[in-house]
Amino acid sequence: MNRPATFDPFLSLLEQTAEGDRDAFAILYEETSHRIKVYLHRLMQDQNCIEDILVETYTQVWKNSAKFQGRSKVLTWMIGIARNLALKEIGKKKYHENIADHPEIEAAGINFEAGDRKEVFSRALNLLGPKHREILDLAFYQDLAYHEIAHILDIPESTVKTRVFYAKASLKKALAQMGIHSDDL
Repeated sequence: MNRPATFDPFLSLLEQTAEGDRDAFAILYEETSHRIKVYLHRLMQDQNCIEDILVETYTQVWKNSAKFQGRSKVLTWMIGIARNLALKEIGKKKYHENIADHPEIEAAGINFEAGDRKEVFSRALNLLGPKHREILDLAFYQDLAYHEIAHILDIPESTVKTRVFYAKASLKKALAQMGIHSDDL
C-alpha cells in the first residue's frame, strides 16, 4: 500500500486553473469529481448534503488553486477540502444513526454468482463506524498511500496503519454478522 511518490496527473490542471483556465478546471472536475463524490457518500450518506459539499469543494479548489503548496498530491488536497466541509456539516446536523439498527441492511437476496460482491461490501461497510468506513474508503477505494491518508486526516502514518488493521477486522466481523464468510466471496 505504501508506495513512493509518483507523477501527479492533476498538478498541471491545477496550475492552469490557478491561472484562470476554465477549461483546465472543467477537466479537473470531470476527472476527479466521481472519486470525491463516492468518498463523500461513504462519509455522509446524505445525497442532498453530498451535492452541496461537492459544489463547495470545487468552489474552494477554484478559489485556492494558486495557494496549493504541493505538500500532497492534488487529489489528496481536494479530498482534504471535501472532508473538512463534510465534517463541518456533520457537526451542524449532529446525526449519527447506528446502521446496525436497520434490518433492511442484510445480505439476503444477494446473488454472489451474479457478481454482487460489490453490493455485499457496500452493505458491510455501512455497518461500520464512520472512522472505519472512512479509512477503508481512502485506502482501498480511493487507493491513497498511507502517507497521503495521514496528510488528509492529520494523523501519524503509524495511526493510519493501525486504523486500517482494525477497520479490516471490523469489516470481517460485519460480513460475519451478515452471514457471509470469506469462503462465500
